Amino acid sequence: MSAPGTYKHDDLEFARAVTFFDAIFAFAVTLLITTVDDFSPEAWSSFEALKETNGPSLLAFAISFVVVVSFWRANHQEVTRFEALDGRLIFLNCVVMFGVVLIPFGTEAIGKLGDHPLPVAVYAVIISGTYLMQHVVVLVADRRGLRGARMSSRQLTWDLVSAAILPLIFLGSIPLAYLVSPQVAEQSWISLAVIMPVIGRLEQASLAKAGPANATAAEPALTDKDAE
Repeated sequence: MSAPGTYKHDDLEFARAVTFFDAIFAFAVTLLITTVDDFSPEAWSSFEALKETNGPSLLAFAISFVVVVSFWRANHQEVTRFEALDGRLIFLNCVVMFGVVLIPFGTEAIGKLGDHPLPVAVYAVIISGTYLMQHVVVLVADRRGLRGARMSSRQLTWDLVSAAILPLIFLGSIPLAYLVSPQVAEQSWISLAVIMPVIGRLEQASLAKAGPANATAAEPALTDKDAE
């Protein structure tokens, strides 16, 4: 029998919570296209004009689309593997959802005001905070025994490494935005396309070397390597 406020994986309340979280991701990813909104006759007078007026917003939309879908995939895979949800985990995942719904706000800022450093800084903080909170959800679930098998110390170490990489890159881009240029700061994010897969492979090799039990669990659900 479930403890009060705890919903087991097969309970209807568990399914309703997962559906609620999925719906927020779907709503956020749909809102992203509304940030591309220059439909003036001048903007559509030629391809060059369209590129100049809506190009930055379309690029910001594409970046955020990949980010939100990656966050959703990671969140959905991890939460649906939980054996149960309790009030604390639901609250923490709602904090993740708060960050997710802020992503369109940051996306419109960098799309329309990309020559200013503040939008880059705000976007970097939103993405970093949301990503870190997803890892907090996993760690709290593990600590409360709601993930099934507990993480080994090696798995925990690699999860913390994975949790640190993306925020380091995004938050590290903020000084670049102010001291060099916002464009250089945004270009630094591309490095994650190389770094995250490398970290993922190193993690898998390390856990496989440690033993079959570790190798089986070598799928940290809250990293961007899910978006490869």
